Amino acid sequence: MKAEIIAIGTELLLGQIVDTNSAHIAQQLTTVGLDLHFKSTVGDNLERLKTTLRIALSRSDLIITTGGIGPTLDDVTREAVAEVLGRPLVFQPHLYDQINDFFRRLGRTMSPNNRKQAYIPEGAIPIENPVGTAPGFIAEHDGKAIIAVPGVPHEMRYFMEHSVLPYLREKLGVREVIVSRVLKLFGIGESVVDEQLKDLIDKGVNPTIGLLAHTQIGEIHVRLTVKAVDRAEAEDLISPLEAEIRRRLKDFIFGSDEESYESVLSSLLRRADLSLAVAETAFGSSVIQTLKLMDGNTEFFRLGLTIVNLAVAERLLNVPGSLFKDGEMISAEVAKALAEGVRHLSGADLGLGLTGRASKRKEQDHLIYIALAHSQGTDCLEQHWPFAMRFIENRMTKMALAQIRQYILKQGQR
Repeated sequence: MKAEIIAIGTELLLGQIVDTNSAHIAQQLTTVGLDLHFKSTVGDNLERLKTTLRIALSRSDLIITTGGIGPTLDDVTREAVAEVLGRPLVFQPHLYDQINDFFRRLGRTMSPNNRKQAYIPEGAIPIENPVGTAPGFIAEHDGKAIIAVPGVPHEMRYFMEHSVLPYLREKLGVREVIVSRVLKLFGIGESVVDEQLKDLIDKGVNPTIGLLAHTQIGEIHVRLTVKAVDRAEAEDLISPLEAEIRRRLKDFIFGSDEESYESVLSSLLRRADLSLAVAETAFGSSVIQTLKLMDGNTEFFRLGLTIVNLAVAERLLNVPGSLFKDGEMISAEVAKALAEGVRHLSGADLGLGLTGRASKRKEQDHLIYIALAHSQGTDCLEQHWPFAMRFIENRMTKMALAQIRQYILKQGQR
């Protein structure tokens, strides 16, 4: 059975939004044994969407569309599917009531244009949306199916888990289970991971190994996928392979599956009962903002300062004015002084000091100095990246967080 994804939205074509929905849907389709053959992106244009749908129906058995089922004029997925299948749109009172109830619970009045969302192609299976205002639908046609899900990522994920995958399992008669384990790495390149695991990848049949580089967050994900009669057998098959990969890449694996670097670090700080304070110059990293969004941060995050004025750095953190060269705060010595100053000011166990530059000139590298002050002294890391590297702010932030994690792990090994 051939599957196809159509991502709908002019903002996707313009590059204003990165299409993460298609990646998630593709991953989920593997869990029911479906092969994804095509993926298309089309703007909010009725005629172009109809053409894309007709092409998809000519070559695929299952089409999942994401986006275009909102209340505005440029949301045309319902109309396109209805016209391609030759069916009228039919009003569904229960969908209308569900949308109205969603707004009521938010304490808002539903706009008249939301009524549009309660229409689906005649004969389609409606999918209610308890986490948003856009119901979806499954339109079956000549042994094929078009499934329309929202473009809002958290709504799309809910639809996949609670409606789409159960429908597909029933439709396909899936009795085997497909289990995936994702090992998440930071601080190592994809090519190095590939080299380290090449023999395992080459002979992998069940389980199989796949690599995915997430450039935006600076991580490499190693996905292990196994097919078995039940979950217990799947775990028995996947565990030895996971153990071997962890043995080879243990210094770089920070978590697995739904764990994020931030959640792992938050847990480490709380278990170690360590408090943290941060002082950074306004050069592009977002460590303080990241820490502010971490779960449980009130247990460890004492203070966050963004220093933009040299005089303030001297007065507040006792950073010696002699360290400022040509009116700049870009040096290892400044990073160390920031770390030590904010640790002393806050009384935290750890002080993190960051300074550097996110370069805007081709002849100049991105540069960051990351200093970590602790009871035994102050360590400092200098890191350079080429001008052309993308998502450098994320990389700088993650590198700073990595210094904290490595310190905690080393303390635990002593």
